[in-house]
Amino acid sequence: MKHFLLLMCLVFWASIHCSAQQNTAYKSLDTKNPIVFGGDYIIYQDDTFTLGPKAFFIDGQLTDAEVAAYPYVYNSVRKAAEKLTDGAEESPMVLYLAPYVYWIDDPDDPALRVSTDKGPPYGLVIKCEWLRFYGLTDKPENVVLASNRGQTIGAEGNFTMFKFIGQGTSAENVTFGNYCNVDLVYPLKPQLNRKKRATAIVQAQLIHCNGDKIVARNTHFISRLNLNPFVGGKRVLFDRCHFESTDDALCGTAVYLNCTLDFYSSKPFYHTTGTGAVFLNSDIRLFTRGEQYFTKVEGQLAVVDTRFTAETSLDIGWMDIPPKEMRNYQHNVSLNGKDVVISKNSPASTVQMAGKEVLDAYRFVHRDNVVYNTYNLLSGNDGWDPMGIREIVLAAEKEREKNYSMLPVQLLVSPTRLSVETGKNRAGLSAKVLRFGNFELEAETVSWHVAPEDSALVKLEVSKTGSNCQVIPTNTGDRSRQVIITAATPSGLEAASVIEVVPPVLDAPQFSSLPEIKLQKNGKLQLEYKLATAYADQSLVRFSCS
Repeated sequence: MKHFLLLMCLVFWASIHCSAQQNTAYKSLDTKNPIVFGGDYIIYQDDTFTLGPKAFFIDGQLTDAEVAAYPYVYNSVRKAAEKLTDGAEESPMVLYLAPYVYWIDDPDDPALRVSTDKGPPYGLVIKCEWLRFYGLTDKPENVVLASNRGQTIGAEGNFTMFKFIGQGTSAENVTFGNYCNVDLVYPLKPQLNRKKRATAIVQAQLIHCNGDKIVARNTHFISRLNLNPFVGGKRVLFDRCHFESTDDALCGTAVYLNCTLDFYSSKPFYHTTGTGAVFLNSDIRLFTRGEQYFTKVEGQLAVVDTRFTAETSLDIGWMDIPPKEMRNYQHNVSLNGKDVVISKNSPASTVQMAGKEVLDAYRFVHRDNVVYNTYNLLSGNDGWDPMGIREIVLAAEKEREKNYSMLPVQLLVSPTRLSVETGKNRAGLSAKVLRFGNFELEAETVSWHVAPEDSALVKLEVSKTGSNCQVIPTNTGDRSRQVIITAATPSGLEAASVIEVVPPVLDAPQFSSLPEIKLQKNGKLQLEYKLATAYADQSLVRFSCS
């Protein structure tokens, strides 16, 4: 009997203890996506997450007294950031974020934000390996990480909300927003709404980073000028993300998969870098007046299965004046439901990938399904596979006996511009083939050619592998001519170099009539002479007095 009573007491104590641990009064702002908060664990969508040194729960509704009762619970992202532990690829440092508006920088502080080094002023600098922001909602707009400062408006310099130092930073189901020039509207709790700081559009940035393997899923990036979503990352994937921006805004090293983008100005990239940026199966709404471009200066892009919509018909170009050596790639691109060629007035700058093997680097069809080849684009040399399609790619390779991985996306020729003189020197060009992420690929065959109408101006001597080409000038005319040397791979990659081919510079001709200065009736002096040459006189005559 004593043992039975003792057992009953223990059961009763355990039930009281468990009910005390679970905060039954807690309720998420997003009632359609309930969260169970148990003090040292949370339950969301039937998944239980145990809190600990690498798993924090954050909810801005919680009071300071409530969060003080639990070691891994916070009501502020800034406070949580002070206690982070480095994660790993298999076990990241996770911030589980309940719906709320989390101000990364105090919007009510009147002090200007200034840089502490040579870079821009940052709202929060976080040094952490494999840090993950995970919103406990299916609507990114319900979990908002916010700031509202920009150049000259609350800051000196291009204010940037975050700087992440570390590999593998990721985000899912959240919004990163700089509301300097955009109203913050938060329907779950209208008391958290906030008007934009100013109507003038200034540089109001979001995120700089320096790592590799950066991923954002179902995430919104909201600002206008200089949006900067994870700018600085080496390999960056945006999966089902939404962007709102004007100029100089987007990450120039990213793959944009199944994304939506609103462009409020004509040049969303300042430039892309390396192997550039890729759009796959994305929708882009244009609110631009006049022509729409991608970049302000050069940089490679590939646009695949992407749909543009605009209120009026307009031209879409890579940049306002594409240089003659520019080569970008497109497949199945439309504007308001009609096929469109990007930079149609500079046709050499656009490589149409239909029917070419280079298209396999971006997408292919397997068992009647389109596969967007993110494995090829992002696997690098370490097999990174953030979309989990490796087995599909390998199965397609086996069935078709062809490669869908390790495929290149860029051919570079160096130098891209130079001048040579007939009979005096020659130009040495080299070619390099790269996979996405700037991984060089050896043993690719490269061919070189010049347009038939320019074949009399140069002679090409190509190495056995095609990696090098000597351009020998043969211009015997009386003026310089510009020649474009094009390199290509069997898969359809292209690159070009623009060469100014100068004819032989002749010795100065002899005089057939010696120079003589004569005084004209009008009082002017005139130099008279004749040259012993069949060419037009190009002499520059200067008079001086002493």
